[in-house]
Amino acid sequence: RIWLPREEDSICTDILSIQRNKIMDTIEIIIGTYEHLILGYKCVNKLDGSYTLEASFTEDSHIGSLKCLYVSPNGTLVSSSTDDSVRLHSLIRRKDIGQLFQHSGVVNCIAFYKRNHMFTASEDGTICMWKIRNWEMIRVLKGHKAHVMAVAVHPSGKLGLSVGSDRSLLTWDFVTGKLAFQRKIKEVALNILFTSDGSHYVLIFLKRVEICSLEDTKTVQEITTSWRINTTCFVQDNILAVGGDDRYVLLVDVLTGKQILKLDIAKPGEDTFSGRVRCLSAVVCDGQNLVIAATANGNVKIFKINLSEEVADVVLFYEARVRVTCLATYALQDSQHEEEQPNIKESKQVKKPAIHKSSKKNVVETKTDKVTTEQPDDDAEVELEDLSENTSRQTKKRNTQQPIVQPNKKRKLQATDTEVAGTERSRKKKRASKSTTQQLPGRRIKQLKKTKKMKLITK
Repeated sequence: RIWLPREEDSICTDILSIQRNKIMDTIEIIIGTYEHLILGYKCVNKLDGSYTLEASFTEDSHIGSLKCLYVSPNGTLVSSSTDDSVRLHSLIRRKDIGQLFQHSGVVNCIAFYKRNHMFTASEDGTICMWKIRNWEMIRVLKGHKAHVMAVAVHPSGKLGLSVGSDRSLLTWDFVTGKLAFQRKIKEVALNILFTSDGSHYVLIFLKRVEICSLEDTKTVQEITTSWRINTTCFVQDNILAVGGDDRYVLLVDVLTGKQILKLDIAKPGEDTFSGRVRCLSAVVCDGQNLVIAATANGNVKIFKINLSEEVADVVLFYEARVRVTCLATYALQDSQHEEEQPNIKESKQVKKPAIHKSSKKNVVETKTDKVTTEQPDDDAEVELEDLSENTSRQTKKRNTQQPIVQPNKKRKLQATDTEVAGTERSRKKKRASKSTTQQLPGRRIKQLKKTKKMKLITK
């Protein structure tokens, strides 16, 4: 039986607090900077029970400043930069995988559909569709006449929307790879998102958020702000977090337009706020919603959101002291478990069957494999020794019965004898022919030697 502590038990309050604190240990925060660096941070528990961030890795593979970061479900970090490059990094192995060469401009947006495909939207006016298994480029979608600002994938994976600086909203059929619908919009949209059920899509403009229905493309709700919007992300279902040139992050229900929470990004104890919210990210760990906000001057703040009670608690505040451009979160526990599953399956397929006395042909192979991979029992070792002795005896008997023969040398010797005999015969024939030609009369010489240059006339 497994005993689970309850909150009513006063003895178990410390155990429950430790169990909740372990949630933060499974999160890694990845920051992209203006100084072309990718910085990884892990949450570390202090002695007083509070949390701080500790550097876990640093990546310096880009030349320009970072533009976009995204972590795939299998633990691969995809980064784009102003140097027109897209690089792949394995967060589990902590190594650089490689670079994708297709776009001739800066990639502004990266989107994933489950574990199957990745989409990249670039300033060269194209959207590329990639296969995650081998990172092969499948299709190039061309339809925008200017920079592609963002791309969003429908939850079904068959439909997609993209917005560009040419004030156009394009609908794509990802099954056929063709443009299905095109619509003009009044302003340049900075980003586009789908709701969790796919019934609505959200257009992010400079100072307003527009929620439209997917069926008739009509505007359902509109949220306006007095400051510039820099970043948005969905926290849960229809709850959208909006941040910009203000000290507050708004949590809004996109279907009703109701403001649920207001998060203060300023440093604790400071009344003035001179920065701006540069990027937002949301992650769910063990049923708890966490919102990570980063300012342009390098301040990172983590909130634990309780949407049922409409309460937000500050979990962590950290000063990175770098100029932040983009942010991504990575759940260590889930992605590692998902990444290890294929390796376990492969090891099961490679594992060889048990050794029996009846099968004597594969004894040597199974013995070497079993000694190198596993530690067998004593009985198995005895069986291996007996079988190896039997095989050695059989090989000795075969060697005594059948003498060693070198057929290649024998064939060479036979060939040389025949060659010598042939040469001697040819010499004898030549000598005989010479003797006959000297003894034959003139008419016989004329019949034997008929050439164009030489003609013998005899009387």
